[in-house]
Amino acid sequence: MSTAEATTATETRPGLAQGVWSPAITPFNDDLSPDTARYVAHVKWLLAQGCHGIAAFGTTSEATSLGMAERKMLLEALLEAGVAPERLMVGTGLCALPETVELTAHAAGLGCKSVLMLPPFYYKGVSDQGLFDSYSQVIERVGDPQLKIYFYHFPKLSGVPITANLIHMLATAYPDNIAGLKDSSGDPANMSMLIERFPELAIFPGSETFLLPMLKQGGAGCITASANANPKAIRAVWDSFQAGQGDADDLQAAITATRKAIEATPMVPTLKHLVAHYRGEPAWRRVRPPLTALDQAQGDALVDVLAGQGFSFDAG
Repeated sequence: MSTAEATTATETRPGLAQGVWSPAITPFNDDLSPDTARYVAHVKWLLAQGCHGIAAFGTTSEATSLGMAERKMLLEALLEAGVAPERLMVGTGLCALPETVELTAHAAGLGCKSVLMLPPFYYKGVSDQGLFDSYSQVIERVGDPQLKIYFYHFPKLSGVPITANLIHMLATAYPDNIAGLKDSSGDPANMSMLIERFPELAIFPGSETFLLPMLKQGGAGCITASANANPKAIRAVWDSFQAGQGDADDLQAAITATRKAIEATPMVPTLKHLVAHYRGEPAWRRVRPPLTALDQAQGDALVDVLAGQGFSFDAG
């Protein structure tokens, strides 16, 4: 698919998310409660740095370590601070059906109609029919015709894949509610297959490593953890591609090198270490158990590697 064809393919999905989205990291106070003020400030910084939107409460946000009340409180704080609901894609996939329904309905009721939904992930080896029934129950119980579900395909962690057959089943039954998918499998062949098979949906790779290659095939952008540290450079690839400029490949090579350096150590502690370092705010290093903070020596070594790559961080 040519650049022009891919851009057209993106434009044929009106009302769906596209561009560079970041699952914002969650700061914690010394008692491990969420640091709401710092969280809101970070989200606003990400948007100011060029992110099209925020995937609130994703893996990078330590969402599965956050309680229901905490997620609701943080979401409400973002909206009260003036973050537009259409710039939020709220992570609402939980193991228990009533909780997924509750959190999805809460988000939708606040105007956040786009949700990023993990499948129920405790039981493994479940059928597509079982997953269809689960998603169907959420859609029917929430009962919001404007609800847009983006599947979260992360089989390495969830152990429950989102198959093309399942997407077809749900998109056929609920064409107004099924909007797209974040593919964190790391498998470009799967991403390409989904883009080709479901051109009406917004397919996002879960890493900026695949941003330009998938844009060229009609992908929607990326939803990427490392946008927490490198948002401007990732956005520059999107902008270059959309403008048809000739430097997109070079820009892509640069963000891929940065990503490779960052993902050499555990992603969430690493991103928090980088934000703490460049902002001079040690509190950012805190993670909620069972995660542990990045070793200081590893963090120092990473900062040196990034400096050698010419990496820059605009603390705002």
